Amino acid sequence: MSGKRENNLILIENGHIWTEKLDARLVWSIGRVNSNDMPDIKLHTQTVSRQHGSFRNTDGIWFYCDKNGKNGTVLNGKHISPGIRGRVKPQSLKDGDILIFGGPEEEVINSKVVWAMFSEYYYDDWRVEDTRNIKRLCFCDNKGNTKIDGISKGARIRMDDGIAIYMGDITYLAGDISVKEA
Repeated sequence: MSGKRENNLILIENGHIWTEKLDARLVWSIGRVNSNDMPDIKLHTQTVSRQHGSFRNTDGIWFYCDKNGKNGTVLNGKHISPGIRGRVKPQSLKDGDILIFGGPEEEVINSKVVWAMFSEYYYDDWRVEDTRNIKRLCFCDNKGNTKIDGISKGARIRMDDGIAIYMGDITYLAGDISVKEA
């Protein structure tokens, strides 16, 4: 797979995609910006709490610690629940883990949530492709094609030469990868 190897958080909020290089520090706060709270990872979606959670590196392993706000966090399709007596329960992260901030208990992808992926690869060449009205997608790189029927929003497709993140009407691409109708 192409891309520089380091720990990152890829985020999509209101159609905007960016990457935070987590290895730059040991602890990152994440939350909604307001006059009293200025988190390290700044989000603007109203369903995200001001102090939503944090990312922590402990002995080289990354964890997400949810602060149990009003609207929670979904990790790989499961709502993060509080630990014993409401304490923060760290969730270890591995390459490809998907987090949804500010949504209901089930994994829902829409404009009221923030989609994120923990990744061990860094990409800085994101581009957007219009995938509206495409029923059967084909992702292509230098080594081959992957055809997908019935793909759901928030799906990521990794290939040797890049990555694609499908969000319905648009798909984000990085690396030497393309998308077309199959």
